Amino acid sequence: MTITQASVIQEYKTRTHNTDESPGYFTTDELQKLANLWSLIIDYLAANKDKQITVNSELLERVKNTWPDLRQDETIDMQDNEQVTRRAWKFTKGESTVRKLGLLNRKPVDHERQLLERHVCETTQEYVDRVSGHHVPLLPTSYFPSFKYPDNATRNWRDVFWAIASAKQHPDIWVHRYLRANGWDTNKAFVCIQSVIEWRAAQALDQINWEGDICLGFDEQRLGILQLVGHDKLGFPLTYFRVCRIMPRANQSFVFKRYLIHQFETIQHITRSHSRITMLCDFTGFSMDNTPFNIVHFLVTLGTKHYAESTSVLILLVDSWLFANFWSLIRPFLDASLSARIVFAKTMNDVLVFIDKSQVPEELGGLNKIDMMKVPEVNDNCKLFDEKRRQMAEIEWREKVEKFEEATRIWCTRFNGDKSDTYSDVRDNAAHELDRAECHLGQFTRARTQYARLNMVDSNGQLRPFPTK
Repeated sequence: MTITQASVIQEYKTRTHNTDESPGYFTTDELQKLANLWSLIIDYLAANKDKQITVNSELLERVKNTWPDLRQDETIDMQDNEQVTRRAWKFTKGESTVRKLGLLNRKPVDHERQLLERHVCETTQEYVDRVSGHHVPLLPTSYFPSFKYPDNATRNWRDVFWAIASAKQHPDIWVHRYLRANGWDTNKAFVCIQSVIEWRAAQALDQINWEGDICLGFDEQRLGILQLVGHDKLGFPLTYFRVCRIMPRANQSFVFKRYLIHQFETIQHITRSHSRITMLCDFTGFSMDNTPFNIVHFLVTLGTKHYAESTSVLILLVDSWLFANFWSLIRPFLDASLSARIVFAKTMNDVLVFIDKSQVPEELGGLNKIDMMKVPEVNDNCKLFDEKRRQMAEIEWREKVEKFEEATRIWCTRFNGDKSDTYSDVRDNAAHELDRAECHLGQFTRARTQYARLNMVDSNGQLRPFPTK
């Protein structure tokens, strides 16, 4: 089925999610192509079981080498914990209401303005150490990828593949995205998956997940540049991206690239049962001076390649005619599928087509009062220090990977188009066991997130249902 902007809008107007080309609703032809893709993957895994990828993560190296050299900006009192963690914005009605948006005018308070003007990339760890007056061990002193492959200079291709494929409730959720992104061309999808796995390995995304927000810029988190805030009308998780908060602090673009990757990774892991998310991007107040092209282009690359087919709708909230020139630079980099899921909003009514007012952030005129962040505490990541239990969880995960891989191999070779045959049932049961094993292992390999501290996820790290506000 060809996705168009009109068909996407109609889904939301009728609150009826189109399940075509989705796991559980595949046609016989689509299942056959999925089986063909899995055959290529299984064969490649068997032939390259010990293939190692050299880590060449510029993000990790630059963060490590640059952040300790940055000095504290004295223009803001960082010793005041209450000031540090409070909301960095307030609301005012009238005065200079943003064009025809019908939204609350967001007027920065002095605290927010100071945060935006600060060019200090203090990490969460550095902040906690400084206000505590001594080092607080929020993470173990060193990281290793796994007990089977402990060398942190390389990553095992097979491990990296199964780590991300098992991050969803069923590995088909992740794998089928690349079929959709490539027009159900099996060979193209396989090449794309190879590229994504090699990128994930080289960038050491497992270590970024393990370090979590402890090694991210603390100011970026307080500003809430990208947050999971609720759900849209189809029930997909809703993220809110305050785009114009980037540029005043974008003197170190790698800080934002790592921040964005961490946010994407976190959302992927806590929305295991969801195949898509909706993103509301606030470009109000846009100018060519406050929205960096390289960061937005990087975001587009993430959405079209590394996290392909993961968007339900991308809502661009725009109030400036200048955005048309900027958009003309970005549009050529979009694929047809993502382009069809992009809509522009100029008024609140435009936004309410896709999101109930109860879920729209309060600062945009909605009723959703967003909790910004909580500072990590000393025992937040105690499970990351428990190597014995991590090893046991890893052994169990590897056993479930082998079981699902074997079930998939048999399913591929004996697939006959029947959606409910015995081989499919055995495979789905193996996927369920793998899902549970990965959730358990993740407790020892991924740092707790802001969403856990805000009680938005359950004990397994999965997103709780959002209440109707």
